Amino acid sequence: MSFLPKHIIDAETMYKIIYNTYQQRVFSYVAGRITDRNDILDISQNVFVHLWQYRKSLGGSNTENIIFKTCNQEIFNFLAAKTKQPINVAYYDKADDSLDLLHDKIEKEELLKTVEENIELLPNPRRQIFTMHKLNGVSQEQIADQLNLSKKSVKKQIAKAMIFLKKQQNNS
Repeated sequence: MSFLPKHIIDAETMYKIIYNTYQQRVFSYVAGRITDRNDILDISQNVFVHLWQYRKSLGGSNTENIIFKTCNQEIFNFLAAKTKQPINVAYYDKADDSLDLLHDKIEKEELLKTVEENIELLPNPRRQIFTMHKLNGVSQEQIADQLNLSKKSVKKQIAKAMIFLKKQQNNS
Protein backbone atom coordinates (compact mmCIF):
# COMPACT_ATOMS: atom_id res chain seq x y z
CA MET A 1 0.00 0.00 0.00
CA SER A 2 1.46 3.30 -1.06
CA PHE A 3 0.99 6.54 0.86
CA LEU A 4 2.60 8.68 -1.78
CA PRO A 5 0.80 11.84 -2.78
CA LYS A 6 -0.70 11.64 -6.24
CA HIS A 7 -0.73 15.37 -6.86
CA ILE A 8 3.06 15.70 -7.10
CA ILE A 9 4.20 15.75 -10.71
CA ASP A 10 7.88 16.66 -10.28
CA ALA A 11 9.99 13.45 -10.43
CA GLU A 12 12.76 14.79 -8.19
CA THR A 13 10.32 15.79 -5.47
CA MET A 14 8.68 12.38 -5.74
CA TYR A 15 12.08 10.73 -5.42
CA LYS A 16 12.88 12.76 -2.26
CA ILE A 17 9.59 11.69 -0.71
CA ILE A 18 10.23 8.04 -1.63
CA TYR A 19 13.74 8.24 -0.22
CA ASN A 20 12.59 9.76 3.07
CA THR A 21 9.68 7.32 3.33
CA TYR A 22 11.52 4.11 2.44
CA GLN A 23 15.11 4.68 3.50
CA GLN A 24 14.79 2.92 6.86
CA ARG A 25 12.60 0.14 5.50
CA VAL A 26 15.04 -0.60 2.67
CA PHE A 27 17.92 -0.72 5.16
CA SER A 28 15.98 -3.09 7.44
CA TYR A 29 14.92 -5.27 4.51
CA VAL A 30 18.49 -5.63 3.27
CA ALA A 31 19.75 -6.17 6.84
CA GLY A 32 17.41 -9.16 7.09
CA ARG A 33 19.42 -10.87 4.33
CA ILE A 34 22.96 -9.47 4.67
CA THR A 35 24.97 -9.32 7.89
CA ASP A 36 27.82 -6.86 7.30
CA ARG A 37 26.75 -3.26 7.96
CA ASN A 38 28.99 -1.81 5.24
CA ASP A 39 27.55 -4.24 2.70
CA ILE A 40 24.03 -3.31 3.81
CA LEU A 41 24.81 0.38 3.33
CA ASP A 42 26.31 -0.29 -0.11
CA ILE A 43 23.32 -2.32 -1.26
CA SER A 44 20.86 0.25 0.11
CA GLN A 45 22.72 2.97 -1.74
CA ASN A 46 22.62 0.92 -4.93
CA VAL A 47 18.86 0.52 -4.51
CA PHE A 48 18.35 4.26 -4.33
CA VAL A 49 20.76 4.91 -7.20
CA HIS A 50 18.70 2.49 -9.29
CA LEU A 51 15.50 4.22 -8.19
CA TRP A 52 17.01 7.60 -9.08
CA GLN A 53 17.72 6.36 -12.59
CA TYR A 54 14.05 5.38 -12.99
CA ARG A 55 12.56 8.20 -10.89
CA LYS A 56 10.20 9.31 -13.67
CA SER A 57 8.34 6.01 -13.53
CA LEU A 58 7.89 6.12 -9.74
CA GLY A 59 4.90 7.42 -7.85
CA GLY A 60 2.24 5.04 -9.10
CA SER A 61 0.43 2.37 -7.15
CA ASN A 62 3.22 -0.15 -7.77
CA THR A 63 6.04 2.02 -6.35
CA GLU A 64 6.49 -0.09 -3.24
CA ASN A 65 6.69 -3.25 -5.34
CA ILE A 66 9.32 -1.61 -7.53
CA ILE A 67 11.36 -0.59 -4.48
CA PHE A 68 11.47 -4.06 -2.93
CA LYS A 69 12.01 -5.82 -6.25
CA THR A 70 14.96 -3.48 -6.70
CA CYS A 71 16.16 -4.47 -3.21
CA ASN A 72 16.00 -8.14 -4.16
CA GLN A 73 17.78 -7.44 -7.41
CA GLU A 74 20.61 -5.53 -5.71
CA ILE A 75 20.98 -8.21 -3.00
CA PHE A 76 21.21 -10.86 -5.72
CA ASN A 77 23.76 -8.79 -7.67
CA PHE A 78 25.83 -8.31 -4.53
CA LEU A 79 25.83 -12.01 -3.64
CA ALA A 80 26.59 -13.02 -7.23
CA ALA A 81 29.52 -10.60 -7.39
CA LYS A 82 30.78 -11.81 -4.02
CA THR A 83 30.83 -15.44 -5.10
CA LYS A 84 32.55 -14.59 -8.39
CA GLN A 85 35.49 -12.84 -6.74
CA PRO A 86 38.63 -14.56 -8.00
CA ILE A 87 40.82 -16.32 -5.51
CA ASN A 88 44.33 -14.99 -5.57
CA VAL A 89 45.92 -18.06 -7.12
CA ALA A 90 49.37 -16.51 -7.08
CA TYR A 91 49.17 -16.41 -3.30
CA TYR A 92 48.33 -20.11 -3.04
CA ASP A 93 50.79 -21.20 -5.72
CA LYS A 94 53.66 -19.43 -4.01
CA ALA A 95 56.05 -21.89 -2.45
CA ASP A 96 56.57 -21.78 1.29
CA ASP A 97 59.92 -20.03 1.66
CA SER A 98 59.79 -19.63 5.42
CA LEU A 99 62.53 -22.23 5.93
CA ASP A 100 64.82 -20.38 3.52
CA LEU A 101 64.08 -17.11 5.30
CA LEU A 102 64.87 -18.72 8.64
CA HIS A 103 68.19 -20.06 7.29
CA ASP A 104 69.05 -16.62 5.89
CA LYS A 105 68.27 -15.00 9.23
CA ILE A 106 70.40 -17.52 11.12
CA GLU A 107 73.24 -17.00 8.65
CA LYS A 108 73.06 -13.22 9.08
CA GLU A 109 73.01 -13.55 12.86
CA GLU A 110 76.06 -15.84 12.76
CA LEU A 111 77.85 -13.36 10.48
CA LEU A 112 76.99 -10.51 12.84
CA LYS A 113 78.26 -12.52 15.80
CA THR A 114 81.52 -13.21 13.94
CA VAL A 115 81.94 -9.50 13.12
CA GLU A 116 81.30 -8.57 16.77
CA GLU A 117 83.88 -11.14 17.91
CA ASN A 118 86.37 -9.75 15.38
CA ILE A 119 85.75 -6.20 16.60
CA GLU A 120 86.69 -7.41 20.08
CA LEU A 121 90.05 -8.57 18.65
CA LEU A 122 90.98 -5.01 17.67
CA PRO A 123 93.43 -3.17 19.94
CA ASN A 124 91.53 -1.10 22.52
CA PRO A 125 92.08 2.44 21.09
CA ARG A 126 91.32 1.27 17.54
CA ARG A 127 88.22 -0.61 18.73
CA GLN A 128 87.02 2.49 20.60
CA ILE A 129 87.47 4.74 17.55
CA PHE A 130 85.90 2.19 15.18
CA THR A 131 82.92 1.63 17.51
CA MET A 132 82.34 5.33 18.02
CA HIS A 133 82.38 6.03 14.30
CA LYS A 134 80.77 2.97 12.67
CA LEU A 135 78.40 1.77 15.37
CA ASN A 136 77.50 4.97 17.23
CA GLY A 137 77.63 7.35 14.26
CA VAL A 138 80.05 9.85 15.79
CA SER A 139 81.85 11.91 13.14
CA GLN A 140 85.59 11.67 12.71
CA GLU A 141 85.99 15.32 13.75
CA GLN A 142 84.07 14.74 16.99
CA ILE A 143 86.15 11.64 17.78
CA ALA A 144 89.34 13.61 17.16
CA ASP A 145 88.15 16.35 19.53
CA GLN A 146 87.01 13.92 22.26
CA LEU A 147 90.17 11.79 22.21
CA ASN A 148 92.62 14.65 21.54
CA LEU A 149 93.81 13.10 18.28
CA SER A 150 94.28 14.51 14.82
CA LYS A 151 91.56 13.87 12.27
CA LYS A 152 94.15 12.06 10.15
CA SER A 153 94.95 9.67 13.01
CA VAL A 154 91.27 8.89 13.50
CA LYS A 155 90.85 8.25 9.79
CA LYS A 156 93.92 5.98 9.76
CA GLN A 157 92.69 3.96 12.76
CA ILE A 158 89.27 3.43 11.14
CA ALA A 159 90.92 2.32 7.88
CA LYS A 160 93.20 -0.13 9.72
CA ALA A 161 90.20 -1.54 11.61
CA MET A 162 88.30 -2.04 8.35
CA ILE A 163 91.27 -3.80 6.73
CA PHE A 164 91.64 -6.07 9.76
CA LEU A 165 87.93 -6.94 9.82
CA LYS A 166 87.89 -7.71 6.08
CA LYS A 167 90.90 -10.02 6.45
CA GLN A 168 89.24 -11.78 9.38
CA GLN A 169 86.06 -12.19 7.37
CA ASN A 170 87.91 -13.65 4.39
CA ASN A 171 89.76 -16.08 6.65
CA SER A 172 86.58 -17.46 8.23
